[in-house]
Amino acid sequence: MKKYKVRIFGMGIDATAIIPFDHEPTTEKLENNVAYYLNNNLMKIELDSFFSDKRYTITYEEVNI
Repeated sequence: MKKYKVRIFGMGIDATAIIPFDHEPTTEKLENNVAYYLNNNLMKIELDSFFSDKRYTITYEEVNI
């Protein structure tokens, strides 16, 4: 199992979480897991007005914990 540090920023927020995946995540799987984590308050969310309020960006990188 691989763990990824996922960050979503824009639309007034900056959120991060460590999300496990069985395989290299596809874009669809990544977006679905981010939505799940956001809906269940599993991501650390901070208000942020630095980034665009009309779009968001998702980044991810593999981490070894």
